[in-house]
Amino acid sequence: MKKILVIVFFAASFLVNAQKKDGFKRKIEFGTELQLYPAGFMPMLTSNVFLNEKWALRFRVGGNFADRQDFSEYNDDETAQGVGGSLGVVRYVPYGMGHFIAGVSLDTWNMWTDWKDGLNTLNPTSGETYNVVLQPWVNGGYLFNLSRHWNAGASLGFGREINIITRGEKVGEGWIGILALSVNYIFK
Repeated sequence: MKKILVIVFFAASFLVNAQKKDGFKRKIEFGTELQLYPAGFMPMLTSNVFLNEKWALRFRVGGNFADRQDFSEYNDDETAQGVGGSLGVVRYVPYGMGHFIAGVSLDTWNMWTDWKDGLNTLNPTSGETYNVVLQPWVNGGYLFNLSRHWNAGASLGFGREINIITRGEKVGEGWIGILALSVNYIFK
C-alpha cells in the first residue's frame, strides 16, 4: 500500500509541473473526504489529477468502519473495519462560485468483519470473516471555491458492495448510498 501511495504522489507531482501544447498547466487537488453511509463511515485522503479543465483522475485511500447491526441478510449483528483505495474519473462543470462534479469510481476494500448470529437462540454463533470488497459507484455534487487554492463541497452517490473474496462465513453486501463531504487544496 505504501509503495502505491509513493508512486501515485510522484506521478501526480510530475503531472502538476507538466505543460501541454494547448497551454493547460496541470493542476492537482489534495484533500480529505468523509463518506457517510447508513451502516458506517469512511475517512479518506484524496487526490484529483486534472487531465484538462473538465476532467480529472481520482485517487483515494482510507479506512472503512461499519456497524451493520441487522442490515445483513446473513447475520444478526456485524461490525467491520478495513482499509482500501479508489480509482475514478471526475467531470468538472464550472457554475457560480465553484464547480458541479459528477464521477464514477471503483473502490477496493480489505475488510475484517466480526459477526454474531442466532442471538435469540440457545446456541448463538460468532466469528470473524475476512473479505475483499469491490464497490463500483457513481456520485454527483458541488465544490464551492473558498479561495484560489481551497474548495469544499458535498456529493451524493450510490453503488454496490460486492464481496469477491470471502474467508469465513458470508457477510453483508448490496446496494449502498453515500454522502461525501470534502475539503481540497489546489496546486496550480
